[in-house]
Amino acid sequence: MWQRARVMLGTLVTIQVHRPDDALSLDEEAVTHAIEAAFACMSHIGRVMSAHDAQSDLGRISHAGPDSVLSLDPHTVVVLRSALHWHSVSGGAFNPCLAASHLSRSGWRPGLRELPAPDSQAWRELRLVSDTQIQVPHALALDLGGIAKGYAVDQAIDVLRAQGVDSALVNAGGDLRAIGPRAWPLQARHAHSSVRDAAVRGVRHLVQGAVASSVAGPRNPEFVPTLRRMPQWQSATVRAPECMTADVLTKWALQSSALCPSLSRQLRLQGARMWRSR
Repeated sequence: MWQRARVMLGTLVTIQVHRPDDALSLDEEAVTHAIEAAFACMSHIGRVMSAHDAQSDLGRISHAGPDSVLSLDPHTVVVLRSALHWHSVSGGAFNPCLAASHLSRSGWRPGLRELPAPDSQAWRELRLVSDTQIQVPHALALDLGGIAKGYAVDQAIDVLRAQGVDSALVNAGGDLRAIGPRAWPLQARHAHSSVRDAAVRGVRHLVQGAVASSVAGPRNPEFVPTLRRMPQWQSATVRAPECMTADVLTKWALQSSALCPSLSRQLRLQGARMWRSR
């Protein structure tokens, strides 16, 4: 077993690589190179989508002039496309524009220009021109923190696979994804205490998939209820095939009712499972 850890994406990121007995082609040098490449990919994603740097893609979008066409990193365009999709299907439960507006006024996002309170639908006017370009009708402050970390985990897994690693776990502060046959121990703490959440006690291990957790309320002052009502739940955990999907679904799950047909439908479509606690 190889394990490395780095501070990035606003949290502690760990990468663990397991070598099965029959994986004789993997040696320490190859694994070290694969892990470093995965960390480099995640670090790059964190830089281009940083809401703390005025020179990042998000910083430049917040300073854009009317009808500007901006060249962005391909990763940013992929995440923006996904964000637009999830904003639509969640009925606005996922809204990076409202999140950025609130957090910028609170001083949490110094890289974004502080703009007047936005129309909650205004950012949907953003147009994806190509895989590397977008057109914005006017300056927009966007916070992709609710989806970018999960995306970075997925990309790290892709890098590890490309380097010949087929059994690994990437954990970015509780947003994690595993590949390979190994069963990785899984625990989720309750939002109000350090004990294991009773809602997920039946899930003790993660094999081939992703898990993400989000917390609302005083335990997480950066969570913004974009439906403009108090969150229904204090914590939400979602298991899905990919981490970006699990990540964004937790934000929706925190704000939905106990029986939400549209959320339940998306969970089925994505092959996902959800646990929540009040």
